[in-house]
Formats: sequence, C-alpha cells, structure tokens
Amino acid sequence: MAKNEKRNVAIGLSTAELSGLHAEASAEFLKGYRGYDNKTGQVFAKGLKGISEGKVNPEYAQQNIKQQAGYSAEVAATSRDNADAILSGDPVRTSRSDDLSQYGRNHNVVDRVQILDGQIISGTETQMKFVGDRDQLLKNIAEDSAKGDAKFARYRGVKLELPSEQVPGAAEHCHQRAAELRQQADDAAVKGAPDEVVKQLRENAAHYDELAGNILDSDLTTDEAIFYREHPKLATALDIARTSHRAGLEGAKFGAAIGGSISLLTNAFALVSGEKEFADALVDTVADTATSAGIGYATAFSGSAIGGVMQQSGSETVRALSGTALPALVVSTCLALGGSINQYVQGNIDAAQLLTDVGQSASGVMAANIGATLGQIAIPIPVLGGLIGGMIGHTVTSMFYRSTVAVFQEADAAEERYWQIKARCDVLNQAVIEYKKSIEDIFDKKIAEFGNASADVFLAFDSLHELSADEFSKKVNEFAEIVGESIIFYDMEEFSSFMESDDVFKL
Repeated sequence: MAKNEKRNVAIGLSTAELSGLHAEASAEFLKGYRGYDNKTGQVFAKGLKGISEGKVNPEYAQQNIKQQAGYSAEVAATSRDNADAILSGDPVRTSRSDDLSQYGRNHNVVDRVQILDGQIISGTETQMKFVGDRDQLLKNIAEDSAKGDAKFARYRGVKLELPSEQVPGAAEHCHQRAAELRQQADDAAVKGAPDEVVKQLRENAAHYDELAGNILDSDLTTDEAIFYREHPKLATALDIARTSHRAGLEGAKFGAAIGGSISLLTNAFALVSGEKEFADALVDTVADTATSAGIGYATAFSGSAIGGVMQQSGSETVRALSGTALPALVVSTCLALGGSINQYVQGNIDAAQLLTDVGQSASGVMAANIGATLGQIAIPIPVLGGLIGGMIGHTVTSMFYRSTVAVFQEADAAEERYWQIKARCDVLNQAVIEYKKSIEDIFDKKIAEFGNASADVFLAFDSLHELSADEFSKKVNEFAEIVGESIIFYDMEEFSSFMESDDVFKL
C-alpha cells in the first residue's frame, strides 16, 4: 500500500465520527424535502416537495405562492433547527404541530413545538407568520377585541416567529405602541371617557409589551421561504452542502494534523539521513500538510453528504452502512482508484492490474470500515479507537489481498508456461516425425540403390570373361561411389598414365 494511500485512509478514518454526525444533520433536510423518514417510517403532514406541487390560481399566483411559502418556511426552519441541535449535541428536537397527534392538522394557534424525550416542552409553542405588513400583524394581535371572532387574539401568549428581515425593530415598535396606548388611556381618563374604553387601551398596551417578549427570529427571510417553495430540491441540496461544508472545515483540521505529522516525521528522518536539505524538507512538509488539509475537507464533506443520503435510503442495508466509517472513506477510495485509472489511461498498467488495484482498494476500505467499528469497541476513545482498528484492518487485508493475488498470478504464469512448453514440444515432436520419415525415405532409397549396385557388381564378377577391363572398372566404380568410396583409377587409360608417371602410389 502506497504511503499516500495510508495517509488518506488514516484521514478518512479520523473524520468518520465527524462525518457521521454531520450526515445525521444532513438527513434532516432530506426528511423535510421528501416528507417522510425512512429510518423510523414516520410520514409527515407536508414535505417541501409536496408543498411545491400545490395548486396555484393564475389570477392569484403571487398570493398563492406566498401562502404556500409560509408552509415551506415551517418545514425548512424545522429541518434547520433539528440539524443544528444534532451538531451541537442538544437532545431537544423541533416538530411541526401537524406531525403530532395531540394537535391534529392545521392547528389554529401552534405551528411548531420543541420536544425532549418524547414530551412537549411547555412554553415552546410557536406560531410562524410570514406576512407582508409586520406592523399591521402586530396591531391585529395586540389590539384585536376580546369580543366577537377574536381572529388574531388567539396568538397572544404564544411565541411569534417572523421573517428575519422583519425582526429588527419589532420589539421596539411594540414597546412604543404600548407607551402610546397608555398615554391615550391616561388622556381618555382625564377627559372622562368610559372606564371600559380606558381599560381596553391599557389591556392593548399590555398585549404589546407581552408581544415584544414573544417575538422570535425564524432564521429565514421571506425570499428564502419563497425559494424553498419554488425550488425545493435545489434549496435542500444547498442546505446539505452548507452542513457538509461545516464538516469539511473540521475535517481539514484533522487532515492537516494527521498528514502534517506524518510528513514532519518523514522529512525529519530524510533531513537527518542527509537525503534532503532543510529548505526542501520544510517546503515538502508545508505542501503535504496543505494537501492533507484538502483531503480532510473533501473526506468530511463527501462523508457528510453521502452519509446523509445513505441514512435516508430505502434499503435497510444501506442505512446500516451509513452508521459506519464507509461514507468517510469514499474519498480515500476515489483517490486510490483515481491514481490507478490515470496509470491505466497513460498505458503504464494493463486492465488486469487496474482490476487488481480496484479490488485491493475496495477490500481495504471494507476492512478498514469493519476494523474501525471493532477498534472503537475495543478502544472506547473517540476517533482513536476507530483510527487504530481501521488502519490495522486496512493494512492486514491489503497484505492478504496482495499475497492472494500473487498466488493466483503465479498459478496463471505457471499454467501459461506449461502451455508454451507443450506447444514447443508439439512442434518439436512433429519435426522429429517428419525427420524420421525423411531418414526412412533416404534409407529406403539408398538400400534400393545399394541392392541394385551390388547385384550389378556381382554380375560383373561373374561375367569377367565377357567384359572389357574398362567396363569392369566402371561397374566397380559405381558400386564404390554408392558405398561412399573413391576409386583412384577409373579406366585402363588412367592406370597406364599413372604407371608411366613418377607419382607415388598410396594405398
């Protein structure tokens, strides 16, 4: 396993817990968008997707969109509140009243409440109002007569959530109106107005004071609420991205710490051994730390986003895997495979080696995931137990994987050599057969020639009285050539010439 791959896996394991926490927060936005929770099976009254599909009357399109945007604001604010609570470790959760049986659908006072251990926290009931004229809304609530319908009076005593742009100055406006109404009451009393009129003015002033203390910021602007209504999928993706970004910033710290430490030690040894100069070691350490920070960010960011989707998957197996280190190791795997794919594209490795690298990375990640879980159980120290267990699992599995692949490769090579040798033997065997046939043909031919020549020469011996000396010499010469011998004299003329010469006769 390459040094950088070890570093990347270590960073991925170190951010696993961080990614898991932010993944849980990201899942809140998916629940709000879809309108159901795959993990618990709960179905909500409204989801952003369903709200966006609401009917719009063309003649009152703008008004309808704003009304529906109010519902979108309730869902979006609830998702945000719960995501923030998860990240801060707060056990309190927020719920829309429409999703609680004790309130029923479309409760006329309460829109949202906070819950702890399944129980509604008293005093946390809120009404969310996204209207164009804030001051008129406040007047309706504070000055609505107790007689008759009292349409807005029912909101008194309940926390009032307003769009973020309407919150500044809202409490001051209420106190100012309360002071004005008290002055009016005093003036009316001096002028002898009926006690009922004076009393109503003072009650309205008290309502304003109470309202000033109940105003809350919904943490959503009117434009944002409309955006959730008109573009729910994009708005949800942006919420998940923001949550993942928070995870990434924390992950960058882990990455810098781990990668920087590894680089510092490596370059320190290189410096001591004389392999690097101080300036080069310093530059490499800074570069490695920056790279590791980037990997930490990418690992935590992707782990958060992918983990959130996995937590709300329709598959129980995928939901189970979301609680492991697997989502956080996605970047490590992609980086490892990216290098192998790049080598393959450049022609430095073949398809078989690419598949081997893919298998090694996949098995290593799964082993690191299992090892991290077991390590956390064996060493119940946050991050450390999972990091140690994951690294052991990844290293051991990668080692076994490479050994196993080597065995199969050797077996394949041995089989390939066998077939090569067999092919060569087959060729040689065929050559031997053909050579044998050629020898046999030659022998058959030579034996036939020898038989004929020997018959002729023996016939010549039997017919000496009938042959001349030259004819007899010719027969003997032909037989000698067949058996591979050379005759010195081929006829009487050559013999006579030799006898008359001074040449030496050699036997």
